[in-house]
Amino acid sequence: MNRPDQELLVEKLSRVANRLKGLLILLVVLDHNDWFRQLAPQVFGPLTFHVIGFFFLAFSFSEKPLTLDFIASRMARYLVPFWCALALTSVASSLILKTDISVFVALENFLAAAVVGSASLVKTSSGLYMLWFLPCLFGLICLLAGADSWTRKHGPTALYSLALAGHLAIPFIKGVWVAWVPFGLLVAAYVFFLGLVWRQCLSFRWAPFWGPLALACFAVCYGYLVVNKVHIELGTLELSALQNPSTWMLHFLSVFSALLALVWLADGFKPRGWLERIGEKSMLVYLIHPLSYLVLTKLWVSPGQAASSIVMLLFHACATTALAVASAYVLSFFLSRSEVFSCWVTPSTWRQWPPLSYFRKARAA
Repeated sequence: MNRPDQELLVEKLSRVANRLKGLLILLVVLDHNDWFRQLAPQVFGPLTFHVIGFFFLAFSFSEKPLTLDFIASRMARYLVPFWCALALTSVASSLILKTDISVFVALENFLAAAVVGSASLVKTSSGLYMLWFLPCLFGLICLLAGADSWTRKHGPTALYSLALAGHLAIPFIKGVWVAWVPFGLLVAAYVFFLGLVWRQCLSFRWAPFWGPLALACFAVCYGYLVVNKVHIELGTLELSALQNPSTWMLHFLSVFSALLALVWLADGFKPRGWLERIGEKSMLVYLIHPLSYLVLTKLWVSPGQAASSIVMLLFHACATTALAVASAYVLSFFLSRSEVFSCWVTPSTWRQWPPLSYFRKARAA
């Protein structure tokens, strides 16, 4: 019998969504911290739940049909910021590294990365792997909308079967052609089954012991993966470790237990408005924090020098993470108040994006 104080997981998640985003983006920034990676490199080997957590949020709330307006709105929300960040980092990478490639080749690399959005092509153009996430999120959300539209007519059985087949098959896929699959659809195919399972979990009622139990389960499963030096990279589809059934199961359990534990921890941050504000600006913090780290590598003690003492290295790792998050948030706060920035980088609709609006006006004239 359900106790009246036990709310549905979806109800709890809707209350703490921004706090959860805040925790997830803190983990993403920590994952990109060279000081932490110098301190405990193997801890990051099986780390995927911080990215998968953002994907799960796409499965968590209202279902929307796949329409042209839906695709256009998601292009404005995810692809426009991606294109702007890709252009800026590609130019900066060419200036900083001073590569000998021609302007034509650089432009070709940029266009390939902008259209396809895979991690390897993005890395070639901009020097950063991390920008793969936004086009992949766009691809996943469109795939989910199409799947929801299909299941309304045909039921969910075939969808679950296809999603499970894709999830199990993706770790065995290899080949240079993988880099040319647009919008991270292979990554989306791997994550899709996990997202469907997460969607079913949302109907569970949250008991007080779920949080600590999930945290304990995560510690055991993830700890085993770390001790056995399992390496998993979602964006580049380095998933061969998941061909082992026991490793796959431990990764599966660690992802779900981590997200349940983070929901529990987010609920415990009720008086912490700063976490919610970081969550609200999570996409801009995500895009800006590499710039913060670039500055810190010039101004701060290098990871190699800080490694002389574990205690000092831990201090430097925590301090640089906090500074990267704080500076990225402050910059995102001021940028989001700029009308020019909002129009060009984070437009509310596809039609409002200046290049498109100028093109439409030119055609009308």
